[in-house]
Amino acid sequence: MKFEDILTGAGEDEFGRMCGFAPFPYFQRDIEVVCDEAVTPEYAARSLQWLAEVDEGLIREICQYACYYLQDLLEATSIGELLDEDIQHIQDPLEILRYMEFGTLQIDEPADPDLPVLNLSGGCDWQEDLGLQCLIKNGHVVYLGGWNDLDVWRSLSLMEEDYICNYVYYPRRDELRQKAAEQLARSPVQPLPHLEIPMSSPIRHFIEGCLTQFESCAVREAWAKMENTLLFQFLQDYPALSRESGTFLCQCYRIERDQGPGELAQFLAEQRDIF
Repeated sequence: MKFEDILTGAGEDEFGRMCGFAPFPYFQRDIEVVCDEAVTPEYAARSLQWLAEVDEGLIREICQYACYYLQDLLEATSIGELLDEDIQHIQDPLEILRYMEFGTLQIDEPADPDLPVLNLSGGCDWQEDLGLQCLIKNGHVVYLGGWNDLDVWRSLSLMEEDYICNYVYYPRRDELRQKAAEQLARSPVQPLPHLEIPMSSPIRHFIEGCLTQFESCAVREAWAKMENTLLFQFLQDYPALSRESGTFLCQCYRIERDQGPGELAQFLAEQRDIF
């Protein structure tokens, strides 16, 4: 089997990922498909079959969490002043589909190729800049919230500790807030690592966001993994590199981790004009 057999317009993007389009039967339209480098055509075909099995029950579950996402922003911000009046008075969760859509199916390297998962992302009227992302595992939503380049297999944001950003936990917010307060009382927050790097720096965003997800580790562990690496030095010395996508920087990190700093330097010299 080849990717061309299952994807329309199949071809590699700049990161070596296979991309194309495939039907999303429930919505009766095509969706962009982006496959991780390690994904085989056979696994991609299974993922498309899982996409074809999405039914109204699952869509209703997605919509309910999307309604929580909308409700939270309406209560916490003034976004309602910019939105259609109807969106603020939704009665049936399925009505929210008029204000959101999924445009991309990301197929990640599976930890268990037999477990049905979907990683969908798209846009929504109430959060146009951030959009939304939905992770589905074994027929149920495990994450719905703003797009954050999450991976159903390796993202810590699926844990209940991240209840603020994951609207699957929205009905339990009071309970989880109390639990977090009790945990904080037992284990006070430690000082932030590398305070010389601004909080708004893309370097900090990469390490504390993308790298923690890529390595499935805590923030302090991610910093420890990056210290004394050539990539960390390059990120500080060459600002253009720090502005690259999280996917590309994770690829750089993996090359240095698995093959050494020399291979990373050669890869960057061939792929980017940043030095």
